[in-house]
Amino acid sequence: MKSQSEVGHAKNIANLNLLNTNIAELGTKYNPTNPKILLANLLSTYTNCFNFQKNVNTLTAPYSIAVDQRELIFKPLNRDLTKLRKAYKATEGVTAAQLENLMTIIRKLKGVRKTKITAATNPEEAQSNYSIAQLSYDQRTNNMDLLIALLQNTPNYNPNEVEYKVATYQNKKAEMLQKTLKVATTFVPLNNARTARNNALYNDLDNLVTLGNKAKDYLFSILDADSPQYKTISKIKFKPR
Repeated sequence: MKSQSEVGHAKNIANLNLLNTNIAELGTKYNPTNPKILLANLLSTYTNCFNFQKNVNTLTAPYSIAVDQRELIFKPLNRDLTKLRKAYKATEGVTAAQLENLMTIIRKLKGVRKTKITAATNPEEAQSNYSIAQLSYDQRTNNMDLLIALLQNTPNYNPNEVEYKVATYQNKKAEMLQKTLKVATTFVPLNNARTARNNALYNDLDNLVTLGNKAKDYLFSILDADSPQYKTISKIKFKPR
């Protein structure tokens, strides 16, 4: 499900296209002195913003897939670690100190956040959320080294079950590295695309929302308030972020 702000971006772009259609129907009657709200410039603004949004949409899918695939690796980890603890505890000669060391590492590996990170389309907020999440996953991946080293240096730890073997956890770590890297490499272009889109719609001096509202102001100056065109155009909204 798309976030409300993502819907808002698309709505602003669609509304400029609708406004342009109404302006085109007015023909030569639409003749502002401000060159920035001439139909040709409004059409160019719409095309640019449409393409910026299309780029965001295109780059969102690989990032979302990368995040989901990373979650598939990390989500079962808590359950796996609980079972590993029992296998480790059953190993001949394991001391209470070694078991406590294992539990310390397991707590680090679980890396449970107290507050859930919410989705953001503001590039700065998205960057912050991404950085926090990425750091968490990077730390958990690095802590796999501690777990692997402990298992390797525990005498008699050589379980028959594949899921508890050191090689299994070495493979898990390799997958973790691969998936976290994929998230990083797909996030950067997406965040750049969001920045470009948001600048064109809201932040640049002659952004879509500003030009759309100025064009409406001019239209209201040349149209009869009781005319169908006026009533139609008055319903076209351009909302800041």
